[in-house]
Amino acid sequence: MLFLVFVVWFVLASAGLFYVGNQHYGHFDPSGNWPAIAPKTFSSSALGILAAPGKQVVHVQQTQCSCNRLTKQHISQFTDEYLVPSSAQFKRQLSQVAAAGLPLPAAPAVLIFEDGRLIYAGPYATGPSCSLADSLIAPILRNEIKLPGVWLNGEVKACRCLA
Repeated sequence: MLFLVFVVWFVLASAGLFYVGNQHYGHFDPSGNWPAIAPKTFSSSALGILAAPGKQVVHVQQTQCSCNRLTKQHISQFTDEYLVPSSAQFKRQLSQVAAAGLPLPAAPAVLIFEDGRLIYAGPYATGPSCSLADSLIAPILRNEIKLPGVWLNGEVKACRCLA
């Protein structure tokens, strides 16, 4: 009898932890409409950021989103690993980005601008823990890939809080 109680407790506790741990895990854009409604061009000046040569990054967060803590490891890599100077990194709230004309479906997100033009918008990484090993932006920032236009990355699954 005691064994049965333990098994039931273990199953319920595991299910509860799984639910809580994956509560904010899912498609960055669950509707799939974001690329259709987002502007085809968006510049850093819309966010009050003076365009500069090279790459500029905007870290977008949403107040009270538990996924914000997972972006700290990514943000710490920008200056040393990706060689994006701190003077070319900015922070904005999700509501500020939406008010500027770019309706992001979720946060945390990162916006990467090159010479003032948006080239990437979406999550930092894929997977429930958004680890550095699953980074989506490292090849872009290291100039290992050149995007042909803007990539509004809503199709991946990541830890996010919907707008």
